[in-house]
Amino acid sequence: MRSLDYYNIKLDRLKNSNRVFLKGEITNNSGKSFNTVAVRIMLFVRNVITTNEVFLINDLPNGATKAFERHVYDLAPGQSFEDITRYEIFTENCY
Repeated sequence: MRSLDYYNIKLDRLKNSNRVFLKGEITNNSGKSFNTVAVRIMLFVRNVITTNEVFLINDLPNGATKAFERHVYDLAPGQSFEDITRYEIFTENCY
């Protein structure tokens, strides 16, 4: 079973825009090294999914912690960073 843990997840608004910037760290305690990890991020506005994206983290050896950053581009029209009520982040797949 995979054991990939996420820490220090932070959502920020990019200056002078409604784009969201995601920062965090992933730790691999699975006992196996991965070339690529597919991570899904979902942003919610009042329990409605407004953003649902997958991004890749490359080269994650066993026992390593790696920082990642990602721009999230597709907030729905008329929505802003302040409208986000919660997020979910999880591992979609590992290769």
